[in-house]
Amino acid sequence: MSRTPILRSLPRLATGAAVLALGLGGLTACGGSSSGADSAASSTSATTSSSAETSASASESSGDSAEAEAITATEQDFSISLSEDNLKAGSYTITVVNNGSATHDLAVEEDGTTKAASDKVSPGGKTTFTVDLDAGEYVFYCSIGNHRAMGMEKTVQVQ
Repeated sequence: MSRTPILRSLPRLATGAAVLALGLGGLTACGGSSSGADSAASSTSATTSSSAETSASASESSGDSAEAEAITATEQDFSISLSEDNLKAGSYTITVVNNGSATHDLAVEEDGTTKAASDKVSPGGKTTFTVDLDAGEYVFYCSIGNHRAMGMEKTVQVQ
């Protein structure tokens, strides 16, 4: 019996083992438990329906949420209220809470241009997005249908 076929297959076996090890390492790095912020992000995704356009604009304006100040925007009966009225220039993580009976979202406009927007939020749901605000005047509004015209806008001064 010749050992040549076994020796020829060793490099292939070693390559296969290396690929398997890398694959398992990648799965381990991507996996893990769902706690803290991961859990909140998962529940946010489950309670909102996404729009490709608003998701893209929110992603483009997202900053480092670890350094962002957290505020809450509550939408109800075609009104918007903020948990903080005196905003300083900086990065903000805005949690949008829908206490109304219609689907809403929240967009942040500066000088007539939408700077960032949240996903749509179903009644009773919430979502979060991050936006960087420089000193100046902004309009926070709901971009769904005619909600803005019905009063769902709030002018915000950032110092």
